[in-house]
Amino acid sequence: MQNTDNVNSIADYNAILNVAQIYVNGLKTGNVDQLKQTFHPDGLMAGTMPDGKLTTKLQFLFDFTAENGPAPDVKSHISILHKAETAAVVLVELENLQGGVGSTDYLSMLLIDGEWKIISKAFNLYWVNTDKMC
Repeated sequence: MQNTDNVNSIADYNAILNVAQIYVNGLKTGNVDQLKQTFHPDGLMAGTMPDGKLTTKLQFLFDFTAENGPAPDVKSHISILHKAETAAVVLVELENLQGGVGSTDYLSMLLIDGEWKIISKAFNLYWVNTDKMC
């Protein structure tokens, strides 16, 4: 039997988790520049707001974070759902974002020029106090 290399290296898993953690830290600190560094410039985002409207612009995340500031009490759990050689899907569960909002984020990542970048984010929000958030 021929010996083959495992393309799913531990270093890649750690790099993917690191990108997801930088994303969470950006939300926690309200640091938009930190959030931006995790996304590919052509990245996309989609999710439904409390009024039922679909949000599809990544800029919404950056603007919302800038306007609402840090979420110091945020709690997170990060799981890699699947990883291939140049693509990965990561689940990020968040509690205690601004105003007590929670979120389930599915981050699709691609390995681009040796760096893992979030290419898309699909999310589900758990709104606690909609008067405060929109």
